[in-house]
Amino acid sequence: MRKMTRPLLASLLLLILTGCASGPITRPNSREWSALEAEYRLFDSQRRAAPIPSVSASRREQIEVRLATLRKLESAQTLFMERLREYHERTSDARAGTLLASEKVRLGNEYADLLSRYDRAIELYNSALAIDPGNVEATQRLAQIKSQRYVELGSFSAVKKGMKQDDVRRILGLPREDWIKQIVQKGKVYSVWIYPKEDGGASAVYFDNGVVYFVNWNAAATRQTGS
Repeated sequence: MRKMTRPLLASLLLLILTGCASGPITRPNSREWSALEAEYRLFDSQRRAAPIPSVSASRREQIEVRLATLRKLESAQTLFMERLREYHERTSDARAGTLLASEKVRLGNEYADLLSRYDRAIELYNSALAIDPGNVEATQRLAQIKSQRYVELGSFSAVKKGMKQDDVRRILGLPREDWIKQIVQKGKVYSVWIYPKEDGGASAVYFDNGVVYFVNWNAAATRQTGS
């Protein structure tokens, strides 16, 4: 029995060491990356097949279509992004970092271009750059959106009576959906587009049936700083 003790101990030690070495893979590897690529292709094909808002649709209709698509894909996207993030953090695979950053930029574009939620878009662009500092689109979009985040007097002064909504959109961009107010009176559509200023106040452009009839740089008071 004593002669069997050392070989037995050696075998047990080998099993223990083998078990310790078989933990999570910490290097980029083809098996996991191929599985993630296949999952992404499936998810992306579903995203591409989603309905596209008509160019003639109102902004509200466009938002409703896009939000419906986002809700439909939310579960699959969240699961994929979590797997991609975990794999990237564990293996530091540059391919995963590039894809993760590009998806954050894509989502940031949704918040910026359709919803005009510039604060959230800036967070996503910064998050993309933290993962992939060389991401050109994230860098360019971040600079662009920062310049659109608050209305400036020079740009606002270019808005004149008689301009149409498309003219104002080209000069100032579209405000957030909840910063567009509209009422209908005696067959006329009156609306106001509200733009935040860096000092905490807001400016407003007023439309009568889609045509500017009044502008107000100081439509809302600025923030009051404590003394």
